[in-house]
This record gives sequence, structure tokens and C-alpha cells, in this order.
Amino acid sequence: MTQPQNCCGRPAEERRYPGLDEAAQLFAALADESRLSILRQLREQGETCVCDLRACCDLAQPTISYHLKVLRDAGLVLTDKRGVWVYYRLNHEKVDALPALLP
Repeated sequence: MTQPQNCCGRPAEERRYPGLDEAAQLFAALADESRLSILRQLREQGETCVCDLRACCDLAQPTISYHLKVLRDAGLVLTDKRGVWVYYRLNHEKVDALPALLP
């Protein structure tokens, strides 16, 4: 089996910058004013319930839940379920890693 080649006829190399797909997902999650507002409130208040997040942005609760899902899927927000309530907090490890992902 032959190795794939690039346009110059040399063997194609592995991805030069692995992990860019994760970086793109993180930055896509950050590319929304409402999500940035949620992250700022979590940074300032620490842990909070979804009902308290309505103060940071003028959105209905289902819309806030959608934005929280995007942030959670990107790994920027962590959750803790207590009874029927879900509390959200910033994932400081992921947020602190963001500057290293910039070009």
C-alpha cells in the first residue's frame, strides 16, 4: 500500500496542528454574546442555578438552556445536579487553556 502524497509528490504528512477541531468548537461556543454573558456571570458568581442566569441575559429559560448545552458540549461549563436543580460552574481548566489555542 502506498502512502498518500501531497501536491508536490512528497508523502503527505500527518496533521501539522492536531487538536484544531477542539479549538474550533471552543471558539464557536464563545462566538455568541449570550454565551459570553453566561460565562462572565459564572466567573463572577461561581456556581449558579439556571434560574439565576436569566439576570445576565434577556432570554427565555429554554434559550438559556440551549446556550448552556453548547457551553457544556464544548467543555467550558460543568454541571452538578442536586435534586431537581442543576447548578452550573465554569470549567477553569478549559478556560485557562484557551490562550494556548490561539494562533
